Amino acid sequence: MKILVTGATGYIGYQLAKKLAENGYRVIALVRDINSPKIPEHENIMPVNGDICDYKSVVDAIEGCDYVFHTAAFTNLKCKKIDNFYNTNVLGTKNILEASLKADVKKVIYTSTLSVYGTSYKNVPIQESQPRLVSYANDYELTKTMAEELVETYTKKGLSTAILNVSRVYGPGLDTFSNGVNRLILKMIKSQLLIVPSKLNISANYVFIDDVVNAHIETMRSEKRYVKLIIGGENASYEKLLYIIKEVTRSKVRIIKVDGLLLKGLFSILNVLTESTLNSKAFNTLFDNRIASSKKAELELNYRYTPLELGLLQTIA
Repeated sequence: MKILVTGATGYIGYQLAKKLAENGYRVIALVRDINSPKIPEHENIMPVNGDICDYKSVVDAIEGCDYVFHTAAFTNLKCKKIDNFYNTNVLGTKNILEASLKADVKKVIYTSTLSVYGTSYKNVPIQESQPRLVSYANDYELTKTMAEELVETYTKKGLSTAILNVSRVYGPGLDTFSNGVNRLILKMIKSQLLIVPSKLNISANYVFIDDVVNAHIETMRSEKRYVKLIIGGENASYEKLLYIIKEVTRSKVRIIKVDGLLLKGLFSILNVLTESTLNSKAFNTLFDNRIASSKKAELELNYRYTPLELGLLQTIA
């Protein structure tokens, strides 16, 4: 069986391509740089030069493929131009869907984000039926939502699809901009001082990379013509997350709490003076409650997630 994976040089796509190859599938990895050191290596993985924004290269890559995993996305929240988000996340997704429909692909699995739902309401976990309660915090959330609407449009045209809304992913793998938990772990291991906002009761959902990869593969195997599922893990406050990491790593880091508004102002200044990857928009998304439930995935895919402490243990090891 032949499978196309976009975003194979990204955190999720890399791990997914390797797992598929190890399971005996022939993987076509569509990459912009054929010489990238981030391309996963396996005898069943064939890198193909191309770009999801170039329709012809997408058509060529999809030819003969049975399934498509579309994990590629533009995620750099520091970018101030919506064009970069729109071209990749919307127009690129349209190219994938159009080419898949014409190639009679069995199913397209689209990797989306829990962020399209916005914040969770009080202590109620986000579920698939929850409407968005707040305005879009950034162009990434907006364009990922637009891409999901495209997926639903092509489903009506006859293409079998799935949307997987992934929460905050962590675990072994590539060092990427979007992998904030891994960066936090490294900082707590290597630093003697960690400055954090005073409101550590903010909670979010954290999912182990292996669980995300397995959910993608099980979605491919599912006979459902369309499904939209939250793929998450354990809900935890920042206080709990910091405590577990500190205990497991036996870190001696000193944690200093600073008023959130003051810290946001400092990040805004840093963003002007340096190439900081955390600007005010990114900061805002980190300090809203975003707890979620994966009960639907548990019922439909027999999905099970790794407890946070166990996942962190494996990541740190």
